[in-house]
Amino acid sequence: MISKLIDKVTRKFRYAFEGLKEGFLRDDSIRIQFLFALLAVSASILFGFTSQEKAVVLCFCGLVIALEYVNSSIEKLADLVSTRPNSRIKYIKDLAAASVLVASLT
Repeated sequence: MISKLIDKVTRKFRYAFEGLKEGFLRDDSIRIQFLFALLAVSASILFGFTSQEKAVVLCFCGLVIALEYVNSSIEKLADLVSTRPNSRIKYIKDLAAASVLVASLT
């Protein structure tokens, strides 16, 4: 029973890490967000932010990157639904992109 639970959890983490890798390797927007995160964290170190300030920067970087993964997923899924122009799909994609923008500006 315990071994089945461990196998299930291990499998879920493996899928998550596979998604992390695939997103980074295949999606320019995700790589750009990682670059900006690296710059933001580097700036927080360079400018002598306190530990708490660095933690906030790191948390927001994580939030922005996570939202970019969600945004990219929504875009890929929407493209599977229809490759032709569709105002409802555009609206959905715009909302997902806005979430990344709001987190980035915050």
